[in-house]
Order: sequence, then C-alpha cells, then structure tokens
Amino acid sequence: MKLLLFLPLIQAEIICNYDEPCLKACKDTVCEYFWNIEHRFTRTWRTHDFGEGTSYTKGALRDIPIEWNTTKGTFDIVQEGINIGVHDVYDENGNVRDPLEELENLFLVDGQPQRKVITINGQLPGPKIIVNKGALVKIHVKSTLHEESFTLHWHGLHQVDNFWNDGAAMISQCPVDSHSSFTYVMRAENSGTHWYHSHYGIQRADGLHGAFIILEEDEDAEEMSWITMVLTDWWNTDSTYLAGADPYRYGNTFGARMTGPGGVACNTEDKSFLAGVKLSSFCVDSILANGRGHYRLPVSVENLDKKNFEFSVFEEYLVSETTTRIQLKTIHAGFEFPLLFRSADGRKVSVTAHDGRRTIPEKGDGVFIGVGETLNIEVDFPLDENRLELLAEIMFEGLGKKARPLERPFVKIIISRDASVAAYDVKSKLVAADDSAEIPEEFSFHQDNGVENKLLLNCPAKNFVDIPCKMVTDFRRDPNYESRFDNPPPSLFDKPDRVVELNMNFATGAAINGIEYKYPDEPFFYGPENTPMTKCTEEQMKNGGGHCTQIIEVKKDELIEFRVTAAEHIENEARRWQWTYHSIHLHGYEYFVTDIGFGMANQTTGFIERANPSFHCKNNGMRCMHVEFDESIMKQKRSDRDDFIAKNTVVVPAMGYVVFRLRATNPGVWPFHCHQLYHNYEGMALSLYVKDEVDHKPFSYLPKNMPRCHNYHPKDIAINEEPRQSQESSALQVLTSLFLILSVCLF
Repeated sequence: MKLLLFLPLIQAEIICNYDEPCLKACKDTVCEYFWNIEHRFTRTWRTHDFGEGTSYTKGALRDIPIEWNTTKGTFDIVQEGINIGVHDVYDENGNVRDPLEELENLFLVDGQPQRKVITINGQLPGPKIIVNKGALVKIHVKSTLHEESFTLHWHGLHQVDNFWNDGAAMISQCPVDSHSSFTYVMRAENSGTHWYHSHYGIQRADGLHGAFIILEEDEDAEEMSWITMVLTDWWNTDSTYLAGADPYRYGNTFGARMTGPGGVACNTEDKSFLAGVKLSSFCVDSILANGRGHYRLPVSVENLDKKNFEFSVFEEYLVSETTTRIQLKTIHAGFEFPLLFRSADGRKVSVTAHDGRRTIPEKGDGVFIGVGETLNIEVDFPLDENRLELLAEIMFEGLGKKARPLERPFVKIIISRDASVAAYDVKSKLVAADDSAEIPEEFSFHQDNGVENKLLLNCPAKNFVDIPCKMVTDFRRDPNYESRFDNPPPSLFDKPDRVVELNMNFATGAAINGIEYKYPDEPFFYGPENTPMTKCTEEQMKNGGGHCTQIIEVKKDELIEFRVTAAEHIENEARRWQWTYHSIHLHGYEYFVTDIGFGMANQTTGFIERANPSFHCKNNGMRCMHVEFDESIMKQKRSDRDDFIAKNTVVVPAMGYVVFRLRATNPGVWPFHCHQLYHNYEGMALSLYVKDEVDHKPFSYLPKNMPRCHNYHPKDIAINEEPRQSQESSALQVLTSLFLILSVCLF
C-alpha cells in the first residue's frame, strides 16, 4: 500500500509584479518579487497614453523628452522627431495634461537630458527589499534590455550554502542575456542594512542597484522613524560609452578629454584631492539621494555664488509631529567618490551600525562613507523644529593639488513634520526644484569658533589639519546585539593559519600585487581546478605583473589574516599622482577590522607625504607591486580587545593599510575587489577560494538546470554523418515495428 504525503503549499507574499512599483515591506515568511530590467532616458515625461486634438490614444506614447523653459516657467517638449507640443497631451476626458501637475511621472534624475539609465520596474534606484530575518526571498528578473546582459549581486548577504545565488558574473553564474529571465532565491540570514547591484562590468553606474533591508523581529518595537537612503555619485555619461572610451588609457589621468558623449575624465587642476591625495581622475556631475539630484552647471571661480541649476524634482520626507529622532539606513551605491554626510546647520549626527552590524553609537559633525559601505546614521529632531536639512557631498578640501576652496557637488535631504503621518511612520512628497536652489555653506576642515569639539567619523585619513577623527577601529560592537550573529570574532592572540598580504595600486594598471584580474572563460561550476582560465604563473604571483585569474586558496575553517595596503613607490615621482584610497569588498563574508594605519602627513598642511612606517615596498624596482610588514611594529600594535567591528567593505587609506581577520567557514570562490567601479573593472580584484576538502561545497550542490556559458572552438563544420530523424518519423518507425510484431503474434 502506497502512502501519499501531502505537504501544505507555502503561500508567498507577492510584493510586486512586472512593471509594478514595489512600495511595501514584506512581513511574510516567503517574499516574492517580479522585476523587469529596462532602459529609460533621463529628463523624460512618462505619459503612458496621450491625446492629440480631440482624439485619445491608449498607450500611444510613453516617454516624452522635455526641457525646462526658464522664461515661461514650464516644460517644453523637445521637438526633434516629435510632432506635438507640451499642450497637445490630453487625458481620457479631453483635458490638457501638465507635467508640473504630475511630478511622479517625470524622470529627471539630476535634470540633465537623455542619459541612458537601467531601471527595475521603471524605478531608480531599484525597488527596496524590506523583509524580516529568516524570510525566503525569491526575485524573478526578466530582461528587456536590447544589447546588454546583467547579473545582480546581493551585497552584504553571506549566502551560506547558497554560493550560486551570489550574483557575480562569470564567477558564480553566467550573465543573464538580453530578453532572458532568471530567478534568485536566498534566505535573509543576516539582519541589517544591505543592498544589491549589478555585478557586470561597470553597469552599476547606470543605476542598477537598490536597498536590501533585513529587519529583526523586535526592530519595529524600537520606536524610531527610519528612512532608506541610497546615495551615489552621478555622471551624464552611461557605462557603455565610458567603457568604450576607456578614460584611464585614452582620457588618461593627466587630463585629456575622453571620447564619446559627456565628460568624465578631467584636467588635473579640476580633480578632487583630500589630504593632498587625489580622490579620482574623474570629475563628478552630481550627487543623487534615492535617485534624485540637482545638477549645477559649471561656474567660474569669480561666480561661485551663481545659482545655476538644472530643473529637478526632489523627494521630501514627512514624519509625525511627535518624532524626536530619525535614523537613515544609508547606502553608498556610487561609482568612484567617498562621500561626506552631515547636517546643514551643524548639528551632530551619530553612527549606530556598520555594514549591517550594530555598533556603540559615536557622535560627530560629519561621517565619511566609502563606496559600497552601509551605515545607520541617526540625527536628533527637536519638537520645536519643523524642518531638518541634511547633506551628502563629495568629501574633499577643494579642487587641485593645493586644495583651493571651490564649489563641490552636493544633494540636500529634507525632512519635515506632517500632521497626517502616524507616529514612527515616514511618508514622502515630491517637490519641484528650479535653478534658484540654495547653496549650502561649505564645510570647514578646521576647528570653528562656536563649534564645540568638532569631530569627524569613519575617516580615511588620520586628521584633517586640526580636526580629530574616529577611525573604523575606534568603533566597537554593541554587545546587546551580539547574539543575533553566528560569526564570533577571532582572537588576536590566536595564530592565523595564513597571512595574506595584498597591495592595491596602479603599478601595472589597476591591480592587486601587480596582477590585473582576468575573469575565467566560464563560471567556476566545477571548481577552479576544472575551470578553463588564464592561470597565474608562480613568477607572476611572487614577483607581480601580468593579466591572469589570480586566486588565493585557503582551506575551510582556517583562520586568515589579511593585510591590505594602498601603496605606491615613495621615490617614484610619477607614481605620486596614483596615491589614492581604495574601498575593498569581500563577497560571502564579514571580517573583523583589527588595525588600520595611515600615510604619514605633514603636521602643518595635513597633506600625506610618505607611507606608513609599518611596511615598505619589497621589490619590483620603482613600482611597488608587493610590500613587506615590519613584524616587530605589528606585534607592538596588537591588543587584547575583543570588540572590533565587523565589515564587508572598508576603505584602505592612501599609503596606509588595513588588517582584518576571518574564519573561512563558507566554501566558495568569493570575489575580493576594490568597489570603486573603474578600479574593479580594470582589474583590481582576485578570487578567494575557500576549499572544502570533505563535502566539496559549493560544487556538490550545483543546480542541475543552472544556465551554462563556455567557449566553443570546433575544428570543422559540425556535421552528423547519420542524418537526425525528426520526432515524428521516429514515432512512426516505433508504431510500424509494433504493428509488425502484433501481426506475427496474431497470424
């Protein structure tokens, strides 16, 4: 007798279907999303339908290019190829539609025209994923991109026993092709502020990213209003043009203009510097807050007070009349530049979490956020105030090597009270912003009269002339929340099984230990041992140089200490222009930051002049591909602390270093790379292979139907000598044979 076991069907909560806005949090145990990946163009008006004359046509036109007419104080439709004006668009009742009355349908971004953007269900940034810890999350993505592939990486999620959903192109999966679909399935295992983004080339710069918030069960009971805030630097040049122009090679770091539309590479005197070190070879256009910014047209030194902005639309956040403190779950999803986050009126802000982990609150006048980092930032909002202004801006002392005080790109974040908002809830409204926006007062990197104990947080340099800083190692884990995490911090007195020393610089282009990472010919479906790739030779690994698939192999459960430097050769004057900061990210793990060292600065100017004395360049002439640490200094710096914070992304100081430890418990081939997008794109990356010699994970649970991609090199035309029969003819032969057998048996 057969027993049939009927399992109850688990009903998923569908948050949004294809092309629908995803606006709500998921409270269920299974959360399902349907996303359409599509192109949009900036400064357009999405009408969905329009009427011309007395006629009304459903779905006849979707995105109309528009431009702001300063004289008339309204929008005009760009006439090229479109034989209608702004007053020729009607609704179904025959009324003229006005774009200023439907701000939700204006896709302006920072106000610049016709920039190609990649959106999810039409949204920039992509939809917020807000789920409870432990939820099963299913994300169905389909591509309507016409000429690009993509993948999505879930930044901050450890993907334990789920390597094949990490989303790194040509590492854990093949890219999702144009007009194809793919489903990501993962467990929301580690709570906190995380995010997702494209992990295919430099596509993230086109807006393919969004927030991924995992809440603890008791988080709603903490009685605090919170806002998800995705920040990014922004250019009016899309990733396809940027990659094709290759500004590092043709626009180069010395100021030649890149080819193609838009401008990214810029002249040396216009580049951003911090502590005398170049932040980037690029010049940024705008800063976006949740996909909205305000492009300021170029101005001369003599006209810095000129209010010359493109028309844009902002989101103003509304809280209740009883709110006294606000938390911003802040994500730097940007391309290149670290950001400074602060209040406009000088009030203090507090950091209460790093990369998803709660930390003991630290209060300061501004917070630096590296590319890829997430921070929970809190700010007081006294009951006698009705409006709060916060700022995110490029964190530099000025433009040019002498740090001249010029204007900087910024974005305002406005929070107001509203009687219709319930306690601890947050709503928003859209507000038009024309060319008369107020320019905030420039932040001073000096102690000011009337500002008590000025302090900066999460700094990438030791000091800014005379302002003290709290570094990443000055933060401490909050012991009240330690039980929520499975990864205990390793002791500094435990001898590591492996010490990995990595130097990130531009000695041979953007590289690690002189090696530019070359992706394998296909994903690591069967392990690095069985994957076709350009393997690094022993000579390349020891002495640096080359373009190959650099893999650092460790064994499962080993204790690993990483020492990561951002050093160029101090005696090579040409390398002086390459001194910079690097924001490093490791997939599949969080690590405990135990030490940080900074480049040595001039005490008068604050400019970095030489490398930290804890290490020195080991070989390779004047290019410094490898470094060697002074073990006596490192031993002296070791402490008995056990409350170091955990990170998945950290900024390595220019001419300095970061030390972190992890226990290699999660098998896989995990990307380790600089999160400044063009550094990573050019090759500042490697793979950390955590080898499981017992269960052979993750290769032992490779999904059978996982899409494959590989090389194909036939020696000749592939011809089968015996012609393949159709299914119909094969079926006919079978029936004929059966008929003959039956005939013999019967007669």
